[in-house]
Amino acid sequence: MNASVIARIAKIVPLVVVAAIGASACDASEAAHQAAPAPTAVRSATSGPAAATAAPTAAAPSAPSAAPTAAPTATASAAVETPAAVAADATTGPAAKTTATTKSTDKGTDKATTTTTTKGTDKDAPKPVTKPGTGNGGLAITFNGLGEGRQIQVGDQVSFSVTWKNDDASGSRAVAPVVATQEFEGAQCQRGLAMAQGRLERKDASGWKALPSLSQGGGMDYAGTGDDAAFTLAAGESRTVEYRMVLDAGNQPGRLAVEADAVLPHSLTVMTKSVATASVVDRHRPVVTSVSAPTALVVGGAPTEFSYKVSSPDGSALLRPVVRLSLPTSEGLTGADVTVEAKVGNEWKSFEVTADCNGRLGVAPAELVGVMHGSPVEYAFRVGLKRTGNAGPVEIQVGGDSDGHDGATAAVRPAVRR
Repeated sequence: MNASVIARIAKIVPLVVVAAIGASACDASEAAHQAAPAPTAVRSATSGPAAATAAPTAAAPSAPSAAPTAAPTATASAAVETPAAVAADATTGPAAKTTATTKSTDKGTDKATTTTTTKGTDKDAPKPVTKPGTGNGGLAITFNGLGEGRQIQVGDQVSFSVTWKNDDASGSRAVAPVVATQEFEGAQCQRGLAMAQGRLERKDASGWKALPSLSQGGGMDYAGTGDDAAFTLAAGESRTVEYRMVLDAGNQPGRLAVEADAVLPHSLTVMTKSVATASVVDRHRPVVTSVSAPTALVVGGAPTEFSYKVSSPDGSALLRPVVRLSLPTSEGLTGADVTVEAKVGNEWKSFEVTADCNGRLGVAPAELVGVMHGSPVEYAFRVGLKRTGNAGPVEIQVGGDSDGHDGATAAVRPAVRR
C-alpha cells in the first residue's frame, strides 16, 4: 500500500469515529427526552388517580430498564404524602375536610380526619344563646308517640318518649334532656306570650318528677330543667326518656308544638332541637245554640238586654255563663265603667265586673251561680256602659264554661246611642 492510500484512510477513520460518537449522544438525548414525562405524572398524582396511572405508561417504551421502576416508586411516595399535606390544611375550609374524609383508607388520612373533627368541634362549639340554636352538634332527637296526627284531649294525660342519639363518631357527648311546649295558638291567655297551661312530668330513676312548667315561657330558664337528668352518650349510643303531660281545661283547640332539646349541661346552650306538632281538641266544650236580638244600649243610660241558650256535652250541672265585653282595658275602661246584671228568678242581680287575662271586662263564670233557666239552659243578661272611651263599636261575647272547659263564644252587637 502506497503512501497516498494510507493518508486517505487516516483521514476517513476519524470521521467514522466522530459519527459514531454523535449517534450515541443523540440516542441518549432521545431516551432522556422520552423518559422526561414521568416526573410530570408524579406531580399530577395529587390531582387524581388517572394522572398517577399515566406515569409508568409514558416511561415504558424507550426509557432504561431502571426508569419504569423509579417512576412508580416516586408516584406511590407522592400518594402517601398527599393526605399529610391535606391534614396540614384541614382546618382551612370545608373542601379540605371533605378531602380528608374521602380518603379514609389511608392511615395518615385517619389521623388527619380525627384532627379535623376535633378542631372543628372546638372551633364551632355553641355559645350561650337567647333562643335555641339550629346546628345539630352531631346529635339526633326523635319523638316516640307524639307528632302529626296525634290528638291531645284537654284534661287527659298524654304519654310519650324522646330519644337522644350521639351520631358524632369522634367521641362522647354530654347531654341535658329538655322538653317544653312552644307558644300555643289555643292558649287561654293571648296577651303577651301565648303559652299552654298544664303539667309536665319526666320519668327519672327514682320515679316521676314534676317539671317547673309545661311551656318554655319567655326566657331561657326552661333550658336548665334537664341538668339534674344529664347523661353522657358514647359514639353511636342513644338514651330514651319517658314523659307525660296534661293540658288544663282552659286551653282551647289548636296546634301544639312540643320541643325537645339537647342542652349542654349547666350552660343553657341548646346544641340541637326537634319539634313534634300535635292537635289539641276538647270534647267537653259548651256550645251556644241561639242568641236573641239585643235592645239598644244607651251610653250612660239604659243597658242592652238579651238572652242566649247553651248546650254542654257534660250536662248542665257544672255549666256557667260567660259574658265579656270585647272593649279592651287599654282604652282606659275599668270595671267601674261597666254594669252586668243577670236574671235570677224574676229579679235582676248585679255582679262585679273584672278584667280577664286577655283584658276583657266581664263577670267571672264562677260568680254566676243559679242564673240558668230551663232546658236547654238559657241565660238572660243586661249590660250597661257609663262611657266607651276611644273604642269603636261595642261587642259583647257570650258563651259557656263547663268545669273550666271554655266553649266558643257568640257575638252580641247592640245598637249604641251616645
